[in-house]
Amino acid sequence: SDPTPDNAAIIQTMAPPHNNEALPPADRILRVSKSSILDGRDCATLNAADEHRKETVVASSKSESKVQVSDARRREPTAFLSDQEIAQSRIFRAAQSMACAYSSMMYQFSVEGHERLPKDRAALIVTLHTYHSGDIGICLLNAQKVTGRVIRGLLHRLLMRMAGFIRFLGVVPGYRDTAEELLSQGFWVGVVPGGAEEVMMHASENGKHAYETAWNSKEGQARCGFARVALKMGPGFEVFPCFCENGEEMKINPLADLWTFLRLDFAWGALARMMPFFIRWWMLQIAIVVAFTVSSFGIPLPVKVTQHIGEAVVVQKDDTAETLAERIRGSLQSLIDVKQKRRHRSYFAALCDRWCPGTAASEKKDQ
Repeated sequence: SDPTPDNAAIIQTMAPPHNNEALPPADRILRVSKSSILDGRDCATLNAADEHRKETVVASSKSESKVQVSDARRREPTAFLSDQEIAQSRIFRAAQSMACAYSSMMYQFSVEGHERLPKDRAALIVTLHTYHSGDIGICLLNAQKVTGRVIRGLLHRLLMRMAGFIRFLGVVPGYRDTAEELLSQGFWVGVVPGGAEEVMMHASENGKHAYETAWNSKEGQARCGFARVALKMGPGFEVFPCFCENGEEMKINPLADLWTFLRLDFAWGALARMMPFFIRWWMLQIAIVVAFTVSSFGIPLPVKVTQHIGEAVVVQKDDTAETLAERIRGSLQSLIDVKQKRRHRSYFAALCDRWCPGTAASEKKDQ
């Protein structure tokens, strides 16, 4: 029959294949009848509203996608793979097999205190920087074997440009936002706050201060970036100090020892401080690259190396970056003093630790 003359849409209930009367009213699907007498203007209005709604949904989806993909993820996508994905890659497995076999044979490498690390949540691991850096890869790869978790180690950005392939081992450039994003996603992050300045101090004076923390920048300011990252995680977040006992004695480097014995490192530093900032910065970068390269040619020594993981330093509500950094530094230094029992480098004492422990007892004292 002809539609009613009123200018109103006729809404009909679409009957499902089964008895429509048995369905509750909310489950009935309403549609605009084809016999609707809506004029063209009303139809255009509805179509425009529908198109606007679709565009809003698409724009919202794009906006959410942009929020989810952070700068850190775009910059280092490999770092945000799961622990299982990284550990199961061929590069990681090959490197881990070689590193674990080598460290076991050469250093009788072992880990103490790993049970303190949380298995199912994020953790920040802070350690001492050895001169040769030979312990870093061994610790990272052994950690996955012992705990099942892959540590995302933050490395100097310049060195990452020289050896970018180590991204496949979980290593990432040391950007603060990357660390924050990784921790917020529940990953373990490892950091060496001392950086190049700590390396230089450990190498100077033939290792007189090899087991002392040096967390000051080249301008003399305290390094607190890692503490700010921990504060971002909120009160209750745990930071774990760790170091390798006899880590400094893993390699002997006659060339580097001669360089420091002649105090040429002090001469280079004094010359750099006399230069304008730009030249001074480049001289420091050159020193880092040279030190890293020279240290790679060290001669391995068969000493006993044990990685110690200390008690957690818990972030408090009233912590500042400076106070938290100092508490972490103090905790790490106390761990070193208790386990290493000396702050100077001693190849003889480290060798005796493995081959004749009784002889090393008198050597392990502060001088």
